[in-house]
Amino acid sequence: MASAASAAGGLPLLDGGAPLLGHIAQFFRDPVSVLKRGYKTKGRMFAMNFMGQRMNVMLGPEHNRFFFEETDKLLSIRESMPFFLKMFSPDFYSFAEMDEYLRQRAIIMPRFKAASMKQYVPVMVEESLNLVAQLGEEGEFDLIQTLGPVVMDIAAHSFMGREFHEKLGHEFFDLFRDFSGGMEIVLPLWLPTPKMIKSQRAKKKLHGILQSWIEKRRAMPLDPPDFFQTMVETKYPDGRPVADEIIRHLILLLVWAGHETTAGQVSWALADLLQNPAYAQVLRDELAANLGGGDGGNLSWEHAIAMEKMDLALRETERLHPVAYMLSRKANADIEREGYTIKKGEFVLLAPSVSHRMEETFRNPDAYDPERFNPANPDAQIESNSLIGFGGGVHRCAGVNFARMEMKALVAILLQNFDMELIDEVKPVAGATTYWPAQPCRVRYKRRKVEGAAAAVDAVALAKAAGCPAHA
Repeated sequence: MASAASAAGGLPLLDGGAPLLGHIAQFFRDPVSVLKRGYKTKGRMFAMNFMGQRMNVMLGPEHNRFFFEETDKLLSIRESMPFFLKMFSPDFYSFAEMDEYLRQRAIIMPRFKAASMKQYVPVMVEESLNLVAQLGEEGEFDLIQTLGPVVMDIAAHSFMGREFHEKLGHEFFDLFRDFSGGMEIVLPLWLPTPKMIKSQRAKKKLHGILQSWIEKRRAMPLDPPDFFQTMVETKYPDGRPVADEIIRHLILLLVWAGHETTAGQVSWALADLLQNPAYAQVLRDELAANLGGGDGGNLSWEHAIAMEKMDLALRETERLHPVAYMLSRKANADIEREGYTIKKGEFVLLAPSVSHRMEETFRNPDAYDPERFNPANPDAQIESNSLIGFGGGVHRCAGVNFARMEMKALVAILLQNFDMELIDEVKPVAGATTYWPAQPCRVRYKRRKVEGAAAAVDAVALAKAAGCPAHA
């Protein structure tokens, strides 16, 4: 029987909503379960009630394509994530007018092309080897607690330079953790909650730190220029200098978005491999063919590009465990879609957490099968807009190639150096937050007997101690 909403032309309303609150309480307790229930009972299009606000969910590649193509047209990204405006500013990046957004995006996109990406691989390798040295011969580590700081170290080192990373790395990480608390999607942003107060205080301090480093780099330019020096000196195509505020926002955005996504994704990737040791061995064989012996310190851009099996594994983890379990927009006008009407002002949601596990799109969707993405496989499943863990369309994550390269380096070096096994059951964190593995999620490890590994790690430490310019 059609609900009242369906009879009026809206998407079928999910059953089980509470009086007044609707589905909001159960959603924020376990959003993915609610979204899966909606798909199972209502199909690829359904609505939820959040205290009278209709949240329209669309699932599957065709709806994904519509969502991305209509962003900034029928669908607004600006009005769907008000927390972003408070963390950054109303005229910044995705929330600026389209012409200004494209100008700002053009500032950073060249930094993620192949020519620039090659400069970051040695940093990724160095920070991964630092972790290997810290872990020692054997012991235990928690996935998020251990890999999260490494991801932040790689970002700070790559985007801000070695000196910034070594002098302010830990302070920057602590401030950034407070700043990230501003990603509030439940409570009104005007409420002076402790985490919002901490976020705004951290934002002010971070902007002060970044401004001082901008001024330092202008006074003493780095030659050859690194990522940060290039940002400081960049100009718009018409010759206008980029405002310092925009540079500060861009750095914060890259580190924030990269950490939130990559820390969770690389943790899930390693967890998936430890639960599927046969494919972990496939990757070790690929590493042996590409790198030979040693600890992985010789890993280069060319090696990483050649790691095709590793790429398949990372894509399968993105499919099974998208850390952004939901993407949102707001309707700018009434939208007719497959016989239903989404009214102006209503929210429109994609759910990678559900779309990625639809049997219509992916064969045996709950199984870990990286080979499903292998183009050499006659049964390969590579439909356009079916894998959306990094978004899509003009607003697709600008740093996706950086993130994948970073994950390749970190996972490769851990596999090269350690035998590992999971101690705890792996499950996602509870609640409406970034979909990371819940803690504790511990790994027991022991150093592998790999020829040249210990010597290479010691060489990095000795070079630093001796004041080697490459490790200064």
